[in-house]
Amino acid sequence: MARAKARRKLGIPLRAVAYQHGEWWIAHCLELDLVAEGRDPIHALQDLMDLSASQIESAIQRGDLESVFRPAPPAIWATFSRTQDTTIKRKPPRPVERFEAREAVPM
Repeated sequence: MARAKARRKLGIPLRAVAYQHGEWWIAHCLELDLVAEGRDPIHALQDLMDLSASQIESAIQRGDLESVFRPAPPAIWATFSRTQDTTIKRKPPRPVERFEAREAVPM
C-alpha cells in the first residue's frame, strides 16, 4: 500500500532523443540508457516511454529505484543538445511525469 501511494506521488522527468539508423528510428533515454526502435520517430519514442515506465515501475516494486538510473553515453547527450523538440501527443505513463523528446534530423 505504501509503495502504491509513493508511486502516485512520484513524478520522474525524462529526456530522449530519436535518430535514424538505416530504415529504423532509434529512441534513446538519456537518464536510463534505455533504447527502443520503431519505423518512425514517434513510434520509437512512444515505445521508449512505455519501456522506461516499466523499468522504473519494476525498480520501485523491488525497492531499488536508484538501480535504474545510469546515464546514456556522452555522444547521445551531445546529439540531444543539437536537436529540436518533437511533439508526442500521448501523455507518458506514471511514474514518468514528463518526457522531453527531441528528434535528430537525418543527414
